[in-house]
Amino acid sequence: VKNRTKSASGFGGAAVESCPCGSAAGYMKCCGKIHKDAKAYGEAAAEQVVRARYSAYAKREVDFIIGSTHPLNKDFMTDIEHWKETIRTNCYDNFELTKCEILDETYEGEDDDPKQIATVKFVATMVQIDSREKTAFMETSTFERAGKHIREGAWLYRSGEVEPVPVDEEGSEIASEAGSKEKADA
Repeated sequence: VKNRTKSASGFGGAAVESCPCGSAAGYMKCCGKIHKDAKAYGEAAAEQVVRARYSAYAKREVDFIIGSTHPLNKDFMTDIEHWKETIRTNCYDNFELTKCEILDETYEGEDDDPKQIATVKFVATMVQIDSREKTAFMETSTFERAGKHIREGAWLYRSGEVEPVPVDEEGSEIASEAGSKEKADA
């Protein structure tokens, strides 16, 4: 846990390490680019922002977590330093974040609409460091654009509704199957 107290992005290992979101791309070609490049963040689809926020928690990229949160989000704090410390304290230190699986995404409004809304449903998977127990939760997140003048028109996290991951009769998580079916039906 001690080696996860600061951002692990930048030169060296971050350029070749896998991305915490679970994609096949390396961190700096996937979520790391969105974390570090304002233009890449502004151009990212809402599902990419979900994966980048997940990776930001894994990498302790507190500035990205705050910067990608809509000012009307219920957890938004005007005391940024206090907010940063709150996130650092609750940044999943006892977990390895292993995968962020997008199940569904929908968009409302036209591309040029500054109040466009996106909804992204995903499953976040993690492993408890000490026990190695795997756990997951499902969330439906709502994102809004706050206008081209804010974060280059990027998607900002407005709210989220967390729910348990559905399981089948044997107790196995079925979110992956649901996500695969939804993608196939699209």
